[in-house]
Amino acid sequence: MTIRSRIFDGLSDKEREVWLDAAATRTLRRTQPLARQGDPADCFYLVETGALKLVQVTAEGHELIVRFVGPAEPFGGVVALGDAPYPVTALAVESTRVRLWPRETLVGLLTRFPQVRLNIMREMTSHMTDALTRVREMATERVEQRLAHTLQRLMRQGGQPTPAGTLIPHALTRRELADLTGTTLYTISRILSRWQADGVLAVDGRRLVVRSPERLDVLTRTADAS
Repeated sequence: MTIRSRIFDGLSDKEREVWLDAAATRTLRRTQPLARQGDPADCFYLVETGALKLVQVTAEGHELIVRFVGPAEPFGGVVALGDAPYPVTALAVESTRVRLWPRETLVGLLTRFPQVRLNIMREMTSHMTDALTRVREMATERVEQRLAHTLQRLMRQGGQPTPAGTLIPHALTRRELADLTGTTLYTISRILSRWQADGVLAVDGRRLVVRSPERLDVLTRTADAS
């Protein structure tokens, strides 16, 4: 299976195949950990199918959701920086298949294809920018605005067009949405129920469908106090 990922930007099709041929594969069941926070980073990963949830554990033992990693997205870029631990724990959201490159293999490939190191750094910078944006939103925006921004990010990350609207592929629980938005389960449930009634969202099993991206965009700028 050919993976079209931003990690391979600037490479020819043949060079991309060199990378994929050098990779091992691993399949995870739902909730199975791929890597744990604090463990030595010894592999670089690329999601082929499914999704990962990245969580960080606080000193008090609470889990904070950092982000989701979908198909064609990388995890473990710190391996390209040298000896470093994984800063987060990666858990499979559903049955997930990943390509992986052990450190020794990765170092050799990066020597041959230095462009990929730059691509990895770019992705890590983008993820840090997203994290800083979320911190700013937590400090300055109301809950509805934060939830609208969260759903927009999930749509950009892997939203799938359907006749009913844009399907967010990750099977998110309301608790996970509350954690991502920095609010309570009660508040998230109340907002989602109102948005469903207003036609902004629909529910497909455990997945959300954004029926009106335009109205969601308005909600990022003007939201009722929650």
